[in-house]
Amino acid sequence: FSQNGLVNIVLAKAGIEPIAWLADEHYSIWTIILLFTWQFGSAMVIFLAALQNVPTSLYEAAEIDGASRVQMFRSITMPLLSPTTFYLTLIGFIGTFKAFNHIFVLRTPSARESVITTSLLIFDNFYKANQYGVATAQAIVLFLVILGLTMAQNKFLGEKVFYG
Repeated sequence: FSQNGLVNIVLAKAGIEPIAWLADEHYSIWTIILLFTWQFGSAMVIFLAALQNVPTSLYEAAEIDGASRVQMFRSITMPLLSPTTFYLTLIGFIGTFKAFNHIFVLRTPSARESVITTSLLIFDNFYKANQYGVATAQAIVLFLVILGLTMAQNKFLGEKVFYG
């Protein structure tokens, strides 16, 4: 996403003016969203592994019974993928609150506060502002928020998980 980076090279070949992805506060947040969307591929690999563990005999039996593809998906695939879906939802949810590394590296002074996250705010208060007490309090509040939301998600979504 730098000025001479791969994305701008592709845009230049298409006849589009290069974009200052990280220097403009309007583009910087979209750059980070694009980066995290790109990382969604790892979840797809986990889903693919889970799909390969679904016994084909269940689909064959459903086909013999006259089930449509939609019915097979709703009655066989979704329940058997529910533990994987629950896990990925839980990990993704926690990951959004902990987002730090990529945003810290991509953050530039010209992006201003458009890319600040809770973990970056805690980092800035601790290391830049030397407000150790404030940063500690923020970290504890972040932990409690993540814990509370994880417990709520576990209660509401955990009931819908089918473990075979």
